[in-house]
Amino acid sequence: MAWTERKLTEVFGVALTGQKIGLDLPLAERRAVYDAVTRYGVVVLPGQDLTDEDIDDFANSLGSPILIPSAADEPPVAVRPFGNLDKDGNFIPRNSAYGLNQLANMMWHIDSTYQKPRATLSMLYGIVIPPEGGNTEFCDMRRAWEMLSPEEQADLEGLTANHSIAHSRALAGFTEWPAGYEEFLERVPRPLVGVHPDTGRKALLTASHIETLTGKSKEETTAFVAELIQRATVPENIYSHRWTKGDFLMWDNRCVMHRATPFHEGRDVREMRTLRLMDTAEL
Repeated sequence: MAWTERKLTEVFGVALTGQKIGLDLPLAERRAVYDAVTRYGVVVLPGQDLTDEDIDDFANSLGSPILIPSAADEPPVAVRPFGNLDKDGNFIPRNSAYGLNQLANMMWHIDSTYQKPRATLSMLYGIVIPPEGGNTEFCDMRRAWEMLSPEEQADLEGLTANHSIAHSRALAGFTEWPAGYEEFLERVPRPLVGVHPDTGRKALLTASHIETLTGKSKEETTAFVAELIQRATVPENIYSHRWTKGDFLMWDNRCVMHRATPFHEGRDVREMRTLRLMDTAEL
């Protein structure tokens, strides 16, 4: 049985139905999902019933997962749980380190541009979903590039952006980094315009992680990036995903940016799993 496709918007994104991710899913069907992500930018696989082992197995069949610190006192993991409850089942305060980090995710960003190797694909699985709010929104940066005039494109090509998670987190009020995170706090230079290795399409690599651009001060960069993001995130270039239990989302960080949206974090529970694939070309 093959996947059935349904477009999410006229511009980008696709839902794939008809099969379940699991240890017995053939490699050809896994590759079909990967190909859909690189083509459409965002893929939604609704109605899944996954364990952490299923997610880890699926990811490893497509690439090399990035190990992400789950907590300062725990070893990095590939499949990382996250939500708004602590280990004792209490709601995590918004003004805590974890809460401020989650607040920063509500800015438009691209995963892992602040480190090398960066992330190619990201995966997110919904286990417990709040009854309202909490959408994840996506913007097609290929289309954002194509909407620019030839003169604007010429001005942007050749520019280098310095990405820093310390910068984006400081915008959300988080500045107290624990020991062990030093390697994540270095500035990483990246071209402002990228070319997708699989499709050859150009895309803007704008994100809240950008601290400075070639020839611009920090303040000038902030204003310039904000303008680019505003122009990119016109309604017709956004897909807003309303979560349901069992949704498994994948997106291509080389051609889309995304952001979280608010929900009632002190009242409604959310539990999810996330994983990112490594860009081995940067090793």
